[in-house]
Amino acid sequence: MPELTELLEATLRETRFDAGPYGSLNASEMRAVLARGGQTGRLVESVATAVIPEARLTELAERLGRELEDYVEPGKQRIGTGLIALAGGALDQAEPTVTEFARTLVDAATTLGSERAVRILRGWIGGEPYRFRMMMLLTGVRCAQPLVLEEGVRVMQLPTSSDELDSHLPPSLLRLGIGSVDFLGRAVLAIDGTAGPALHRPAPDRGGRPRRGIDQVWANGAIPCLTTDAWQLRFTEALSLACDHCVRWTHVWRDVGDVRAFNRYGGSFESRDESARGERVDLRQEHLEQARDIDIQRHTNVQNRKTLDMAIGRWINSKRPQSTLADRFIELRIAFEALYLAGNRGELAFRLASYAAWQLGAGFEERREYFELVRRAYDRGSAAVHAGEVDSTPENRELLSAAQQACRMAILKRLVDSEKPRRWEEVALGAPGPEANA
Repeated sequence: MPELTELLEATLRETRFDAGPYGSLNASEMRAVLARGGQTGRLVESVATAVIPEARLTELAERLGRELEDYVEPGKQRIGTGLIALAGGALDQAEPTVTEFARTLVDAATTLGSERAVRILRGWIGGEPYRFRMMMLLTGVRCAQPLVLEEGVRVMQLPTSSDELDSHLPPSLLRLGIGSVDFLGRAVLAIDGTAGPALHRPAPDRGGRPRRGIDQVWANGAIPCLTTDAWQLRFTEALSLACDHCVRWTHVWRDVGDVRAFNRYGGSFESRDESARGERVDLRQEHLEQARDIDIQRHTNVQNRKTLDMAIGRWINSKRPQSTLADRFIELRIAFEALYLAGNRGELAFRLASYAAWQLGAGFEERREYFELVRRAYDRGSAAVHAGEVDSTPENRELLSAAQQACRMAILKRLVDSEKPRRWEEVALGAPGPEANA
């Protein structure tokens, strides 16, 4: 498309940008402001409007219409794009006219340069999808160097400088008034994704124009939780189990890279009220790999899914830094109940401790130790339920830590179990322990 590139470059030379209080800028000045970034650059970007000579815009639209002929609705001259679904914006942008799309191309060329903008457009015309990253800000972990999964998942540390941080955050952050200080030096999970079709011919208008969605694939479709609505929760739960620490998320956004130049509306942004305070542990490569494996095991373990979900959630709650000691024992008690007492709640403490000992221990002495550990932790949880508190003594804190380790081990064992847990009656009658099947 050399002719389109040349025409676009000529259009840019005659285009001015009305940036309100920041004055009127030509394309080169506008590009320089955007390249510098920072708060001023983002404010200019959010208010600037391209003033394109009418003759140039008409010529560009005619040329663009010929290039996009397969995606233009005859008569109404509209183009179907997935930009609205990917990066956000007003609903009427989902199917812009050829002239409106020509304006979009001018905006993109201002940021990227004419040759680069046309090269991206050529890829979309040829059937290439949009490429993006889902970004999730994490609590509870840090990483000294980037960690990478071949499926297209990585964890990295955000910059500690506000100026360096700007390029990592969506423009919508500025409009929402969220301070970037909350992001400085935090660990962020990035998931590669593709979305398409980038362009399509709009369906005929029959009393209401349907908006065509886009098909999104994350991490090559290889990690099950990334296909679910609750992916943020499930992946952070897997990370928590892998690194033996409470990992949560506070913000999620979509980084669309160069695609953002074609849509300046900032993209989706989601946040939750979750404190980032508390101890952070080092996340290592083996933790990220184990988290992936845990999610796959959890997805395939249909037999134990409901009780596993309960146990995992409550075990993580027992490690929340904001929780009191009493609350942690209560959450841990519920986690053990979910693992061992589903459907049978008579003589709770004895039954729970016995089954836990049977599953976790490799012989009589080790089972007896697990029996005592789990029973004592369960008793503390019961006391917390009735009295509302647990004495913060070294003995109780050590008991909590040891019981949390046992519960985590039980969850990980249950994740790989292919059979239903044995009934209490079988254990009581002397059924062989796990080592008998080794």
